[in-house]
Amino acid sequence: MGDCGLMGKMNTHPQGFMSRLARNQKGNVMAMVAAAIIPLAALIGGGLDMGRAYMARARMQQACDAAALAGRRAMTTSSMTQANKDEAKKFFDFNFPQGTFQAATFTPVIRSKPGETTTVQVTASTTMPTTVMKIFRYETLPLSVTCEARFDIGNTDVMLVLDTTGSMAYAISDGKGGSTTRLAALKQAVKDFYDTLGAGSNSTGRIRYGFMPYSSTVNVGYQLPTNYLVGGISGETWDYQTRRLLTTYGTATNETGSWIYTSGSVSAPTTYSSTSGGSASQCVAPASATPVVNTPTTTTATDPVTGIRTTTTVTTRTTNGYTYNASYTAAVTGGWQWQGWQLVYVSPKPSQCVITRTQYSNYVETKTDRSVQTPQKSWEYGKFPLTVSSFITGNAVANPTYDASVPTDSSGNVVASTSTWAGCIEERDTDSNITASTSTSSTPSNAQDLNIDALPDPTQKGTKWRPHWPDVEFTRSGSSSGTWLNTQSRKDGGWNACPSQSRRLTSYANRTSTPTGQSSSFNSYIDNLIAVGGTYHDIGMLWGARFLSPKGIFASDNNSAPNGFNISRHIVFMTDGDMSAYQQVYGAYGYQQLDARVAPGNTSDTDLTAIHNTRLQMLCNAIKAKGITIWVIGFRNQSEGNIQTPLQNCATSSNHWTMAYDAASLSQKFKDIAKNIGGLRVSQ
Repeated sequence: MGDCGLMGKMNTHPQGFMSRLARNQKGNVMAMVAAAIIPLAALIGGGLDMGRAYMARARMQQACDAAALAGRRAMTTSSMTQANKDEAKKFFDFNFPQGTFQAATFTPVIRSKPGETTTVQVTASTTMPTTVMKIFRYETLPLSVTCEARFDIGNTDVMLVLDTTGSMAYAISDGKGGSTTRLAALKQAVKDFYDTLGAGSNSTGRIRYGFMPYSSTVNVGYQLPTNYLVGGISGETWDYQTRRLLTTYGTATNETGSWIYTSGSVSAPTTYSSTSGGSASQCVAPASATPVVNTPTTTTATDPVTGIRTTTTVTTRTTNGYTYNASYTAAVTGGWQWQGWQLVYVSPKPSQCVITRTQYSNYVETKTDRSVQTPQKSWEYGKFPLTVSSFITGNAVANPTYDASVPTDSSGNVVASTSTWAGCIEERDTDSNITASTSTSSTPSNAQDLNIDALPDPTQKGTKWRPHWPDVEFTRSGSSSGTWLNTQSRKDGGWNACPSQSRRLTSYANRTSTPTGQSSSFNSYIDNLIAVGGTYHDIGMLWGARFLSPKGIFASDNNSAPNGFNISRHIVFMTDGDMSAYQQVYGAYGYQQLDARVAPGNTSDTDLTAIHNTRLQMLCNAIKAKGITIWVIGFRNQSEGNIQTPLQNCATSSNHWTMAYDAASLSQKFKDIAKNIGGLRVSQ
C-alpha cells in the first residue's frame, strides 16, 4: 500500500517528466568527459612528444660534448685544421647517428671559437617529428645544442730548460723517413707545446712561458739587477785566469842635439880697445859679462803601437850682456927681405893688441836631446784581478789582454782589442767538498750557488754572480807560456761557450706577436736558439728554478697571479745527452783545472761529472720540495739508449720522464706534457 500510494502521489504533480529531467544530474558526467577528451589528448600527447624531445636533446648534447673534446684533443696548432674537424665530427656521429629519434638530417658546425682560436666550438640544430601532437598541427619539434671545449689551465708557469749544447746540431730522424737536426726538432716541439697548452691569459687563468737555454753556463746576466753582479760597485774587480803584459827596457840610445837660435839679437863685434906694443901675454880680453839662463824640460812618451819609450829633454838658454875677444899681432922688424924672387923693403911695425866686444840682448837658443829605449815585452800568466764595472753595462771595453804589437795568442788566434759582455755568468761561491757520495737530501749551507732563493749581499763578492769573460781567459803551461781559450767569435767552440740569452716568464697572446717587456716574439726567440758548448745539466736546472721560484730573485713577479688563484709551476727539461763535465772548460765555475771551485784541480773528468750529477740531484730534490713539477725528456738516437739514472731520478716521478728517438716523437712528448699540464674540459 505504501508503495502504491507513493506512486500515485508522484503522478499527481503537474511538472511531471520534464521537471524531473531538469533536476536529473546523471547525464552531465558523460558530457563533461566528452568535452575533456580533446585537451586531455593534447596534454598527454604533448608530454609524450616533449619527453622524446628531451631524451633526443640530451643524447645530442652528449654527442656535442664528445665532439668538442675530441676536436680539442686532436689540435696541435692555435686553430682547428680540417683533420681536427673530421675527428670531432666522427665522435658526434658515433654518439648521435643520423636519424636518431627520427631527427631530420643535419650537419654539426665545428670550428675554432671566434676570438679564442684555441677553444673548439660545436653547434647543431635539427627537428624531430611529433606523434600525438600532429593532430594539433605540431608536426615537428626543434632540437638545438651548443658546446665548447678548451684546456683549463688555471694559473700555470712553465720554464722550458733546454739543452742547446753542441751535440744539438747533430742529425736525427724526423720520424717521416727523412732527417733533421736535433735543434730544429726541438724548436718545432716547443712551438707544438705552446699550441697545445695555449695562450691562457685571461681573467680565469694565466699561463706564462720562460726559457733557459744552457750549456756549460747560462746567459742570465742581463736579467739580473746590476747590484747582484760583481762590478755593480764602481771599480769592482774579479779574478780571472788571464795574462798581463810585462815590459822591460834595455840600454838607451842617446841623440845629442845642437843649439838653435830661437829669438833675440846679437851685435856685430866692435872694437873695444886697441894698443901697440906689449907682449902676447899682455893681450888679454876682459871676462865676458853674459849670464846664461838654462831651462831644461824633460818628457817621456811610449808609442801605443810599437811600445818604444822616448825621453826628450829640451833645454832653453837665454843670453844677455857682452862677450870679449882679444886679437894679438906680433911686431914686424923692418929692412930688406926677399919675398919670392924679389927683394922688398919692409917697414918696421910694433906689436898690436885689439880687443873686440859683442853684445847679446835676450838671445834665446834651444837644444833637443833624446834618449830612445826599445821595449822588451813578455806575458805573465796567472790569476789576476780585472775591473768589470764597465764591462757588465754592456759597453765595449778595452781588452786588457790585447797588445797591438802582439795581436795573436801563442796559438795564433787573434785577440780582440775590445770586448762586450754577452750576458753569461760565473756562479757565486760554492762548496768544493761535495763529492759523488755526498748526501743529496739537502744542500750545504756554504754553497751559495746551490741556494735557489738566497739574494746576494751587494757588499759580499761571494754571494754575487760574476761576468763570464772568455776574451780574457787563458790557460797556461808552466809560467811563461799559455794558450788562449777563445777564437775570434765567442760562439765558436765548446770550451768557453755562451748560449742564447734566457727569457723570464711571460704571457704570449700568440706565437708571432711581441709581448710587452720582450724584444721578440715566441717564434723569433725559439728560431734564434743556437747549439754550442758542453753539457752541464745542473746549471740549467738551477737557473730554471730561480726564474720559476715564488721566492728569491723574481719573487715580486712569481709569488701571485692577478686573479688571486693558485699557480701551478712546472719545469720541462729537455736534453740530448748525459752530464759531461771537463776540467778544461771555462764555464759557470771558471776554468776548473785552475780555479778548482767545484773540486780539486787534478780531479778526473769522470769524477768531476759524478760530482756535478750529485749537485744536480741536490737541486732536483730542493725544487720538488718547493712544489714544482719536473718533467724530463731525453732526446737521442735509439742506439744511444735512455738518459742516465740521475736525470730519470730528477723527474717528479717515473711518469714524468720519457724518451724520444726522432723529431715526430719529440713533438708528441711535448704535446703530451702540455695536455697533462692543462687538463682538457668542456667549458660550455
